[in-house]
Amino acid sequence: MEYTLNQIAELSGGRLHPQSIKDRLFTAVNSDSRLIKGADTLFAALRGDNFDGHSFVADMCVEGGAIIDDESRFCPNSILVPSVKEALYRLAAYHRNKELTELKVLAITGSVGKTTAKNMAHLTMEASFNCYKSAGNRNSLTGLPMEVLNVPKSCTHAVLEAGMSDPGEIAKISALIKPAAAVITNIGHSHILAFGSREGICKEKLSILEGMETDCITLPDDPLLIKNCNTAGAVFCSVGDKSKEAYAENIEETAHGVEFTVCYGGKKTKIALPAYGIHNVMNALLVFVASCRMGADAEQSATALKDFATEGNRQNIRTTRGIKVIADCYNASPESMAAALGVLKTSGGKRFAVLGDMLELGEHAEKLHSLVGEKVPNSADVLICVGSDARYIAKSAAQKGMAEENIYLFPAAEYEKAAELLEKLIKAGDTVLFKASNRTNIRKVMEKTQL
Repeated sequence: MEYTLNQIAELSGGRLHPQSIKDRLFTAVNSDSRLIKGADTLFAALRGDNFDGHSFVADMCVEGGAIIDDESRFCPNSILVPSVKEALYRLAAYHRNKELTELKVLAITGSVGKTTAKNMAHLTMEASFNCYKSAGNRNSLTGLPMEVLNVPKSCTHAVLEAGMSDPGEIAKISALIKPAAAVITNIGHSHILAFGSREGICKEKLSILEGMETDCITLPDDPLLIKNCNTAGAVFCSVGDKSKEAYAENIEETAHGVEFTVCYGGKKTKIALPAYGIHNVMNALLVFVASCRMGADAEQSATALKDFATEGNRQNIRTTRGIKVIADCYNASPESMAAALGVLKTSGGKRFAVLGDMLELGEHAEKLHSLVGEKVPNSADVLICVGSDARYIAKSAAQKGMAEENIYLFPAAEYEKAAELLEKLIKAGDTVLFKASNRTNIRKVMEKTQL
């Protein structure tokens, strides 16, 4: 973007402080004051559960500028609006409609795997186009407007991740970013408390089509999606079912990840992916097909996936002290839990599953934790549960035949005891999976054991 303070005030429906430098130019926007290094980045003073960006407004406005909704912080070079979140959306919508008219957007949504698929898609798209991708987990109605404003003029394409927490958000995101194509990674149980059922989640995810001029959408062969997505532009992808328009075959696990062949459009393309698990085969298959549908070169896209790397604690696999560690503590749902256990199942040595609570499941918590527990006996030799709802995982694993002496349960506050136990039991050559929602103590177990 390239807007002056005065233009931003007008376009966002705000009021510029009268003592401001009206023609001060901005080329980017950010809500994290720590990441603002130059005077040409506008500061968006947002509020969170544990912070208020308005605390930094005075400093940000000395050489730069800010958009705020707290009148007590109104100072020179600041723009006062009724809502920073709504003002950013309004500004981004103008920018998308007037300045980014030629930009081709691939939207990535789904219950789990969005960031992984986004990063894969950026690799496949960047191989053929000058392509931008949304940063980190900026996939909401708060973060995506900033990402739209930050797309460089030189980019012809963008991969943007679309998330939601409440009904109606995906449609509003779609109206903003106007995708040329979309990928739905899956329909799981994340945010089921807000949507009531997987059917409700499915309907919300499919509303990504509402802002699209075409119906170019790529999806997994989930029965729920097949039933509810009747658009002619849908391509359903499968891992193994050769009756689908696109599918993966000849899947082989290697020392460095997984290799497979994509069958799509009458061609067979081999892919070597440095990641494990059938879920990642599906992620790669979906974005490969979507990229091809957007005009990317198939061979170049396949080659680009060799450079894929996991991000943060999203199924980060490493070796520490001779122990294989699968760190997957960014988030958790029944689907991602099952995927992580699937990776553990194929690992060597004694297999330890250190599992914690899946959050935001409400009245569905007992049932969904129990479903995870059913999968543990075939994937792990030892189960260590930490948390309150995790007790349902332990109970279900025992009911499915796992020996009681191999199941350990600790309250959330006793994560140090869980770490001490793990230290006693594990040795070089073994594999340990750490999996739970981000705000649980499983990460602390991992840190305490220095794994």
